[in-house]
Amino acid sequence: MDHMIETERKVLASGIEINYLANEFLFRQGQKAEFVFYFQGGEIALKSFNSPEGIIYHANPIFLGISEVLEGKKHTFSAETLQTSKFLVFEKNYFLMLMQEFDFASSYFEQKSKEFDAVFTELVPHSI
Repeated sequence: MDHMIETERKVLASGIEINYLANEFLFRQGQKAEFVFYFQGGEIALKSFNSPEGIIYHANPIFLGISEVLEGKKHTFSAETLQTSKFLVFEKNYFLMLMQEFDFASSYFEQKSKEFDAVFTELVPHSI
């Protein structure tokens, strides 16, 4: 497990810290995924056509957009800040480079993507 902690430390140190003001979209459903976001604090609303009422999230840090970037897909939900919120942002090509650069990055991001799925299963329809 130490290798995962070390990988996380390296990955998070590689992100660009950005504060978003209230009512700013990180991305919208159907938009091409160009960035991965690591939510560090604040409050965001995550909505989809499947779940128009959405989910308000302000809990633990979590990655947004990993699977969309890795699979070259469009976002399956929208993410909007409800108050000033802090993120680490990873541009798509840089994110993909990190996957190659760090030994356990693939396992780390697979785990983080599963964490997202576990929290937001009602937002994102998954095909069987």
